[in-house]
Amino acid sequence: MILLRLQLHHFLSYREADLALGRQLVVLTGAPGTGKTALLEAIAWGLWGKSQRGESSDLIHSAADEMQVSLQFQQGEHQFRVQRRHDRQAGTDLQVWQRSHDDQPWSNWAQPTLTARQARLSQVLGWDYAGFCQTVYAPQGQPSPWVRRSPSNRYQQLVQILQLETLTPLVLAARDRDRSLEAEAQWFAAQLQQLQQEAEQQQQIAQERSQRSQHLSDLQQQQAALVQQLQSLNQQWRAAEQQQRDHQALIYQLHQLQEQIAEQQRLLDDNQQRQAQAQQILTRALSIRAEWQQWQHTQQQANRWSQHTEALQALTEQLQQVQAQYDVTVLQHQQAIVVLQQQVQEGQAALTQIEPLLQQATTIAAGYQQLQQARQELAQAQQRQAVAQPLLDQRQQVQAQLEQARIRLQAHLEDLQGQRLQLRQQHRDRSELEQALTAVSQTIAQLEQHQRYRDQVQEKQQERRNFLARLQARQRDYEAQLAELEAQANAIAPHGPCPLCDQSLDADHWQHVQQRYQQQQTEIQNLIWVICEQFAVSEREIQVLRQEYRDRAIDLEPYSQALEERGKLQAQLLAHTEQAQQLQQIDQQIQTLERSLAAGDFAPDLQRRVRQLDRQIQDLGYRDRDLSLAQQAIDQWQAIAERYAALQTAQAQQQHWQQELARLEVQYRDRQQALNQLPDSPLGQHLRQLQRQHQQVEATLRGLTAPPAATTRQEVAERYQALLEAEQTLPRLQAEQAGLEADLQQLQQRLTDCLRQQAAIAPADDRQTLQTAITTLQAQIQALQAEQASQEQAIAQQPETRDPGIIQAQLHRTQERLQLIAQERQPAQQLAALCDRPDWTVPLINQWLPHLQARCQDWLDRLGWRQGALQWQVITTDHGILGLQLSLHTDQGDRRVNTCSDSETRLLDLAIRLSLVQLLAQHPNRSGTLLLWDEPFAGLDNEQQSVLLTAISAALEQGLMVAQERELPAIAAPHWQVIMRDQQSQILSTANAIATLETK
Repeated sequence: MILLRLQLHHFLSYREADLALGRQLVVLTGAPGTGKTALLEAIAWGLWGKSQRGESSDLIHSAADEMQVSLQFQQGEHQFRVQRRHDRQAGTDLQVWQRSHDDQPWSNWAQPTLTARQARLSQVLGWDYAGFCQTVYAPQGQPSPWVRRSPSNRYQQLVQILQLETLTPLVLAARDRDRSLEAEAQWFAAQLQQLQQEAEQQQQIAQERSQRSQHLSDLQQQQAALVQQLQSLNQQWRAAEQQQRDHQALIYQLHQLQEQIAEQQRLLDDNQQRQAQAQQILTRALSIRAEWQQWQHTQQQANRWSQHTEALQALTEQLQQVQAQYDVTVLQHQQAIVVLQQQVQEGQAALTQIEPLLQQATTIAAGYQQLQQARQELAQAQQRQAVAQPLLDQRQQVQAQLEQARIRLQAHLEDLQGQRLQLRQQHRDRSELEQALTAVSQTIAQLEQHQRYRDQVQEKQQERRNFLARLQARQRDYEAQLAELEAQANAIAPHGPCPLCDQSLDADHWQHVQQRYQQQQTEIQNLIWVICEQFAVSEREIQVLRQEYRDRAIDLEPYSQALEERGKLQAQLLAHTEQAQQLQQIDQQIQTLERSLAAGDFAPDLQRRVRQLDRQIQDLGYRDRDLSLAQQAIDQWQAIAERYAALQTAQAQQQHWQQELARLEVQYRDRQQALNQLPDSPLGQHLRQLQRQHQQVEATLRGLTAPPAATTRQEVAERYQALLEAEQTLPRLQAEQAGLEADLQQLQQRLTDCLRQQAAIAPADDRQTLQTAITTLQAQIQALQAEQASQEQAIAQQPETRDPGIIQAQLHRTQERLQLIAQERQPAQQLAALCDRPDWTVPLINQWLPHLQARCQDWLDRLGWRQGALQWQVITTDHGILGLQLSLHTDQGDRRVNTCSDSETRLLDLAIRLSLVQLLAQHPNRSGTLLLWDEPFAGLDNEQQSVLLTAISAALEQGLMVAQERELPAIAAPHWQVIMRDQQSQILSTANAIATLETK
């Protein structure tokens, strides 16, 4: 990785900074506290979001609420631009862009989350933050991760830096591959046994098929002979059927003719009967006409009788209407008289009811005068009250203010009492709080263990998901290969060009090519089956892990509640002393308020104002008692006022009823006179006239003869009508009789012809014999067909036979495949055995140690090291843990590196870091020869500094170091100076730095 540009915005002491870097070694100088180390921290925070100085919010400039770091670097053939921004409220955001060359536009990474973008960025860099701090970045004041750490910690660091843990999936994949090959070998062994059994069965199937085919041919010949016999019998049967149909048709025709003859005979009999009835009526023609003439004379008399009857009915109806009108008029006069009598009675009753009240008129008038006098006294008292009312209102307002003051004091007292009660309830014993806090802390510790275990389960579950994704990718690749092979095999036609030599394929060569494609397809299909088995096993493991994760999630449900409870208990412990003081103050306030309320010693200004208003009201002569007495007198005589009003009403009613009774008496006499004069009125006269006319019509009607009965008239009319119909019908019936007799003779002639034809038809052959013979032949043919179907089904159910040569070729290929699988399993078994060892990383570490040891010694020799040769050795501690021991080999013996002084430790740490950077730069996915060092020259003389700079400049592509300002003259490398102006860090170039030093 080559840093190209670094931009800062509100990062620590920098408001704005923009550095253009390149392939060179640059030294940052400046006084302590000017912000040199902040540039190195900015690089680490921009790439990983972590810093040695605390959380991200602690890195923001004191005068800002957000910060931003942008880095541009080159990794291999690609350029990257990283922009990390942090806001105190919104949090952290990371954006990464990438391009292949300078002319190409930047393309943003499409990962949806910050975590995903950070993971991809770490993958591009080849480091995580811990590995970055252990090699590339050496913070100031931090202990050496290689010299001052324990052997076990040192071993784990080297494993992480070399990324040996990434080999674990490869070893596990080798174990899975061994299992897959074992399953594949078992499958091919089963296939080999199946092919051998198939070869033995082929011969038996061929013999059995030949026998069944011969038997089927014999059955088909027998069926053909029987079919010919059946056709001959069917022809004879059809001829007999035709004769039978002709005979049935003649029988049906005879039946129809007999029915028609019977119908004609019936019609002829009916005609003769109707003629006899008509002749019988004609014999009585003279008597029927005489009866008809007599009936017409009687009918004329009946018409005159009907006219008088209708006139009588009209007079009767008119008489009833006039009589009803007369009765209604009489009833109206009678009802009016009754109503007048009732009104007179009501008036007399009303006068009787008010008579007692009228007798007390004198007493009521005297009481009403007393009431008027009391009202005058009340009016005077109200005038005095109106004069004193402003003072009364002021006194009422002041008293209301006093009451409000008392209520406020009472409410304040109740609030204080409630606060005291609440504080007493919350004020628990300190020992109880500490015990509760200890119990909650223990619970939280247990839950945090569950949480770590849940995270491990989640990581394992994600690992298995990734493995499933890889399996699916492999399966898709194999399926694509299988489809491609099938397409290639289908594309090669017999006698077509060979895909290898472009020559025409003969039958044997084409068969060989097809078999080769089939073999490849079988191999790929077997691999797909193995992947499916691994997929099923992994899915079951994921289900188990998912259930375990859910169980742990259920166990962690009370975690947040426990944290909240711990916070509450800690707050209660801190507030314990404050609550005690507050409770004492509240007790004092409650006592003071209770004394004031009990003695009424509150609001003295208001109480003094009440007493002053009382004296002013007394000076005006106003007394509440005078107003009350006047009001009582009015209340006492109020009933007299009501009786006085009732007396006036009674006197008015008496006068009204006296006038009303006189008027009612006049109306009663008028109604009685009209009722007596009603018979002589025009209505009465018209009624008497109608009665006389009605009597005259009744006398005339009694002189007429009543009409005969209706039944007699109807019988005469019916006999006369029957006579007329008989005279018209008889000639027509005689003509119909002649036609019916002619039709009957024709039908009888046709019947004779049909009988003659029936006698001429010869009798049919014996059809029963033919039917029996046909049924027998059909049964025989069905039996033969069933046997043929059985033989054909047996032949169809037999398995298809294959060429024995093809089977032998498959046997040979299967045996070869088993040998190849056995050879392929050997390295997979070796890797699987390596995975089973707990120290499987030791051989890999031992391969790196000679190169690392040689490079470290070379760097130490350059730096003038005289303390012995640095040796690296893998050991096992007393606890059975792997460790990496560093020791110095001298002529006096070996000694551990943790006994070195601080200056020696710095040289050792620098040599180890430089060696690791050089070794890891050879890997294509590493950061390159880059080193970030804070104060590397501390404790070194000028010669050592020059040697160090010369060696680092020759070995590293890029470096960024921080040095003190006093070391500037001894450094020959390019440098920038960091200064502090107006509480802001600023970076000066080399020329500006020299000018600044000269000025100082």
